[in-house]
Amino acid sequence: MTKYPTAPALSILDTCYDLSKYTTVSIPKISFLFNGNVQVDLAFSGIFYAGSASQVCLAFAGNSDASAVGIFGNVQQKTLNVVYDVAGGKLGFGPGGCS
Repeated sequence: MTKYPTAPALSILDTCYDLSKYTTVSIPKISFLFNGNVQVDLAFSGIFYAGSASQVCLAFAGNSDASAVGIFGNVQQKTLNVVYDVAGGKLGFGPGGCS
């Protein structure tokens, strides 16, 4: 993404780009890796949040403390089915969530 000009932050999203002069954009592959070697690949819509063509931001927000809890947010989850096994203490992901 370094070849694209940066744009101002959008609320808590601080890594933003001005893509208004581009007809095609190279999108990086982003995955989350959980315990047990569970890899969740994100769809394009889970990687970016667009305020406008001149303000397209990575849909990730940092927190102020690296040891604080991280949040796997609704932007990332909207193309996934999320399965909760409360009794077993497990969480699962699969394709085909909300569209």
